[in-house]
Amino acid sequence: MRWKNFLSTGNNFTEIQLDKDSTTLIIGENGAGKSTILDALCFGLFGKAFRNINKTQLVNTVNGTAAMVEVEFTVHGSDYIIRR
Repeated sequence: MRWKNFLSTGNNFTEIQLDKDSTTLIIGENGAGKSTILDALCFGLFGKAFRNINKTQLVNTVNGTAAMVEVEFTVHGSDYIIRR
């Protein structure tokens, strides 16, 4: 999964791999971006953030460039990429 210009993230892609192990634990200080990861994943899969945030508010307000979220996954041997 990767994203850019989404909430407080900038114009360079932030990328995380969630399938290295069978479980993934995300920890960090307040403001580190844990909720942003969840919002980006939910937006990529379902078209809306996990938190109650309007789509227009998801774009980084500093640079105003279009947000991009990509989620890649495999189900029963078929590969999928969702770009929003």
